[in-house]
Amino acid sequence: MKYDVDFVLAGHVHQYERSWPVKNRDRQTVYKTYKDTPAPVHITCGHGGKDLYKWEWDTNSTVDTYSDPQPEWSAVRNNVNWGHCEMEFKDRNTAEHVMYKMGEREASERVTITRAHHVSAALRARSVLVMLVLVFLL
Repeated sequence: MKYDVDFVLAGHVHQYERSWPVKNRDRQTVYKTYKDTPAPVHITCGHGGKDLYKWEWDTNSTVDTYSDPQPEWSAVRNNVNWGHCEMEFKDRNTAEHVMYKMGEREASERVTITRAHHVSAALRARSVLVMLVLVFLL
């Protein structure tokens, strides 16, 4: 991984999805664990928006946008419930991602993500900047 990115956080798409750690653009290298992640975890937390993308946007379609089988890289997806996400960084190697459905006090999911490697401060700052630029360009 060139920039050693740990997370890609996005919110434009009006649904919720969390990936397994995924390496390479072809999404063929999938790690089904969040312990010592060797690749970025992608989280789309956009289910607090105006309308959820339950149906194909701006069409008269009644085909669910998640009607296709869930791909291997997708750990969980939801286009039915509104909600919000929280991310707490416990220490330099551990983060906890929490997702709440609207109207519920208890978390719908709570995932701890760890990494074994240590990154220099300069590379970490560059990684965050690259991630933010990519999120805003998409």
